[in-house]
Amino acid sequence: AGEESKEEKFKAKMAELLIGLQINEISTYHLIRNNEAELSNLKDKMEVENSKTDYKILRPNLLIPALRIFSENKDHDYPQKIFEIGTIFINDKNNITETGILEKDNLIVLLSPSNFTEIKQILNYLENSLNIKIEVKESLHQDLIDGRSISLHFNKKQVGYLGEVHPKTLQDWNIKMPISVLEISLDEIMNEIIGY
Repeated sequence: AGEESKEEKFKAKMAELLIGLQINEISTYHLIRNNEAELSNLKDKMEVENSKTDYKILRPNLLIPALRIFSENKDHDYPQKIFEIGTIFINDKNNITETGILEKDNLIVLLSPSNFTEIKQILNYLENSLNIKIEVKESLHQDLIDGRSISLHFNKKQVGYLGEVHPKTLQDWNIKMPISVLEISLDEIMNEIIGY
């Protein structure tokens, strides 16, 4: 008999927690467009062959497609709150996989208008609900405001970031309102909680 996997149950629980906070779930393409706004800070881009559309690059994070959603909905009512649990793709420099591409499950949460304190409260809520401890450290992130961003660590490994999106990034996407963001890899957390 078929049964939902432990990983899918975990992701469903995570989604349920965020929906309970009245944050809307989104689902975006695994591919991103080959244009300046989406690729401005991207280094190791992985392009699919023979794509028939502008969507040619495997997404290395969930921030790029989430910012596209905000850009396309910038004239809609605020506040806007979204999250996505989805796969990202990373260049496999250690040759662990046959394809040369590592696939990881990430969670992203974006709030607008919002600030550092509000998005940090979301992280605290998830920690308490899942009974885990995420360590935070001051850090710089290319798309976030200096001094209003932190890196997230779990079991002594960096698993994500949190902070306020930089005005330059918002301008690149033609977004009018301030955005705060939390993006975290779920693989380490799932491994700890369910033996993934």
